[in-house]
Amino acid sequence: MNYQLHLLFLFLWVTAGVAYAGNPANSWLKIIFAAALPAIWIGLSLLAAIPAFIFSRQKNLSWFSSLGNALLAFFHYPYFHWVLRLNLPLTAEEKESILQESKILTRVSHPSSILCPFCQIEIPGVLKEVEKNGLTVRKRPLTCPKCHTRLDVCRYCLYFEPTTSHFSLNQNSSSGRCSVIKKRQPVEEICTPDMAQRLKNMGYDSFYAGLRIYDSFSPPSSCRQFQWDETKTKADGFPCMGKTRYLLLSLAAKDKD
Repeated sequence: MNYQLHLLFLFLWVTAGVAYAGNPANSWLKIIFAAALPAIWIGLSLLAAIPAFIFSRQKNLSWFSSLGNALLAFFHYPYFHWVLRLNLPLTAEEKESILQESKILTRVSHPSSILCPFCQIEIPGVLKEVEKNGLTVRKRPLTCPKCHTRLDVCRYCLYFEPTTSHFSLNQNSSSGRCSVIKKRQPVEEICTPDMAQRLKNMGYDSFYAGLRIYDSFSPPSSCRQFQWDETKTKADGFPCMGKTRYLLLSLAAKDKD
C-alpha cells in the first residue's frame, strides 16, 4: 500500500457514504462500503505493516523503532521497502535479492548505470555517490552513445534554478540560474527591465549573483558540481534518481566488499 492507494480508498469510502446517505433504503450498500471497504483497506495495510515490524525486529531494532517502521509501512510501504529497509543491517543474500529486485525500479542492470530517457538504452557505470545522499557522474561530459544527447546538464542539476518557480515540462525550464557558480553581473541580466532601470536610478549597476543559464542543456565550462535532482529528472523520465538510487549504489559497493 502506498499513499496514493490510501487516498483512493478514502475517496471511495467518502463517496460511498454520500451515496448511501441519499439512498438509505439500500442496506446492502451500507454493509459493503461501511464495513467491507474499511476492512479491506486496513487488511491490505496490515499485510505490509506486519512483515515490516517482524523484519525490523529480526535486525535487532527496538520494539519502539520496529513499531515506527511498521507504521510507516502501513501508510506508505514503498518508503519502508526502498529506503528504511536498505539502511538496516542486511545479509549478503538480502543485499543480492534487493539489487536484483531494484532492476525493475531503475530499469537498468546495475545501480551505477543510467537509462537514457530519449532512446531508452542503458549507459553502464556512470553514477557515483556524493555526500548527503547525492548522486553525480563519474566523468564529464556524460553523453548518450546512441542519440548523443548530453545528460549531465543544468536541466537535471540540483543547483539549477529555472526561470519559473516550479519545474515541469509545461513551463519554461530552458533558462535560469546556477545557485553555486556566482559572479558580478549587470542588473540587466539579473532583473526585469523595469526593476533594472529602478536599480540603475538608485546607483546599482551590477550585483553578485548566480550565473545566468541561457540554455539548460548547455552547462557552463566552469561547472564542477553537477548533482542529479530527482524532481527534475522525473519530469523527463529518468527512473529512480534520488535517495533510493543513492542507497542502492552504497549497497552495491558494500556487497562487493
